[in-house]
Amino acid sequence: MTADPTDPDETGETGGIGETGEIGTETPEDDAAEQRAEVRPDDEDGLRTGAEADEGDAAEQARTVTLDEDEYR
Repeated sequence: MTADPTDPDETGETGGIGETGEIGTETPEDDAAEQRAEVRPDDEDGLRTGAEADEGDAAEQARTVTLDEDEYR
């Protein structure tokens, strides 16, 4: 038995955005735009200060904790 490549039930396609970036026929435009948007915009990489967070809290949250192999938790 051969599979019909145009049948979404057999190909596993649900009408969303495929691997090629094409929008399916049943995908609402708003959903497609949201799926193409970045998860985190690049402008959030810096420290947050001012009304968003206290300067000391922002500096503390930006610190990276290194793995200490001798420490047991």
